[in-house]
Amino acid sequence: MAKPALAPTRFVEDLADIANRHQIDMVIPTCEEIFYIAAKLHLFPPTVTVFSEPLSRLEQLHNKWTFASLVKSSSSAIQSPETHLAASPADLQAWIARQDLVDWVFKPVYSRFAARTLVGPKPEIVSTLRPSAADPWVMQRRIRGREFSTYSVAHNGVLRAHACYYSKYQVGIGSGIYFMAVDDERIRSFVQELVARLHFTGQLGFDLIQSDDGKLYVLECNPRATSGLHLLKSLPLAEAFLHQSGALLEPQSPPPSMLAAIVLLFSLPQAIAKRKLATLVADMREARDVMFAWNDLGPSLLSPISLLEVMATALRRRKPLTRAATFDIEWNGEPI
Repeated sequence: MAKPALAPTRFVEDLADIANRHQIDMVIPTCEEIFYIAAKLHLFPPTVTVFSEPLSRLEQLHNKWTFASLVKSSSSAIQSPETHLAASPADLQAWIARQDLVDWVFKPVYSRFAARTLVGPKPEIVSTLRPSAADPWVMQRRIRGREFSTYSVAHNGVLRAHACYYSKYQVGIGSGIYFMAVDDERIRSFVQELVARLHFTGQLGFDLIQSDDGKLYVLECNPRATSGLHLLKSLPLAEAFLHQSGALLEPQSPPPSMLAAIVLLFSLPQAIAKRKLATLVADMREARDVMFAWNDLGPSLLSPISLLEVMATALRRRKPLTRAATFDIEWNGEPI
């Protein structure tokens, strides 16, 4: 099958053909391939429902600058931190000359898993950045505190499923691998208000941070599936997609969920180095491996092979693991 980022039209044509041949009623995108699908919804036969908004609607949320502007124009109590746009090196240099960079976070407008994100960087590092119209960056005021993420399913502006969570273990500074459910009414209300305002249908997630004084800020939006869906495993999540349930589906005190193989690969060496091995072992015993199921051992048995493939790609393309895992599906604003 064609790769989305390398052959977008052929990828969607292949997917539409599979859906048609196997009489599939609904296609639910998972990660950033959604942008390529959303750009070419017309290629699917009318008998297939694609659970996605058109690309123009998703782009407003995926773009960190337009998303911050969207939140700023709302009346929600949760706002984005102060955010500025740099679309050229001149924009960047003029701005950093007036700021103490330790109080700012720099990131590309189009990115995921905190790829290329710089937190409180030194001026000489920032000076090497080359933002452009095709690759703009944002400068966002740094908020110190505890980070949260969400996963939600919405249908015609109504929130149908929602999970808020905290990532206890991460790869780097952005990619969570151990997920603990959190119940926060303020975050739930923010998501409900936004999807209602946009009359949104689809999956979406938000990254937020609570400052030391208790105030919440929303950092960015991922208009696609996120890892929070693992916390909804015990619920009839299909009802949210099929618009069959009137009740909001939320996790009810679930155990933590984790990507066990990734936790062992990244967090085990850190735990040994920091003499926190006992804590890691206790956390892993408490959590559920999202890849493991007695009635379907295939994913857990084959996941090491998948991980090896990503590692080989990272070495071959000289990319970090997180970027190697998405290089063939990620979308950074290019014409499709």
